[in-house]
Amino acid sequence: MLRHSWKPYRSPGKISMQVVMRAAVYRMNRNHRGLCVIVNNHSFTSLKDRQGTHKDAEILSHVFQWLGFTVHIHNNVTKVEMEMVLQKQKCNPAHADGDCFVFCILTHGRFGAVYSSDEALIPIREIMSHFTALQCPRLAEKPKLFFIQACQGEEIQPSVSIEADALNPEQAPTSLQDSIPAEADFLLGLATVPGYVSFRHVEEGSWYIQSLCNHLKKLVPRHEDILSILTAVNDDVSRRVDKQGTKKQMPQPAFTLRKKLVFPVPLDALSL
Repeated sequence: MLRHSWKPYRSPGKISMQVVMRAAVYRMNRNHRGLCVIVNNHSFTSLKDRQGTHKDAEILSHVFQWLGFTVHIHNNVTKVEMEMVLQKQKCNPAHADGDCFVFCILTHGRFGAVYSSDEALIPIREIMSHFTALQCPRLAEKPKLFFIQACQGEEIQPSVSIEADALNPEQAPTSLQDSIPAEADFLLGLATVPGYVSFRHVEEGSWYIQSLCNHLKKLVPRHEDILSILTAVNDDVSRRVDKQGTKKQMPQPAFTLRKKLVFPVPLDALSL
């Protein structure tokens, strides 16, 4: 009697789909998660102090350390100091063993640019261009995330406890995509859409940064990717209003990511 060994049938389509799905997620298993740089500008030459910004810096530091990043905070950064920070990070050898890079800027601004503490206007694209594959080969093909808490347009009369991060606005271009390098693997998260202000509570911090960090804590343990998390942040911030119920804010991301970015769940996720 002939006996045939039975083997389960595996669909080639299913196998290839599994391979594609694995390939479509950024690698997050190197020696360390990466570096997170926070530029926190509170005081300026003549602009109003950004009260409450320390709350944003604190929660960003806490959450990104929780996600496994090494965090560096720079306070009241002048234009010269910003260039020094960018040059140092561009050449940082630690990028070679890292999965990702995060750069957060908390300051005054207008469309496509942010203010240094000595009130020089620095284009966001110029900041991000330091980390292209050509300028920073150690970050080639790795996700580079930039989160900007700053106004991007006209100043609005604030309520009693809410201020606007804006000054001397100009007509905003129509495309936020113009602010990021054309190269792949960049994400720019702006607190507001072009032409509008972003709000910061003088005691509790900004609507955008607080929402971003709270949603990272909530959704990373659920294995949500970064764009899904930013969509939830958009929804949350867009529903908020000032005390008078008349002023709102809508964040906006722009990106050239090629894959999903899913942060590994920290071991102490349940404690947050």
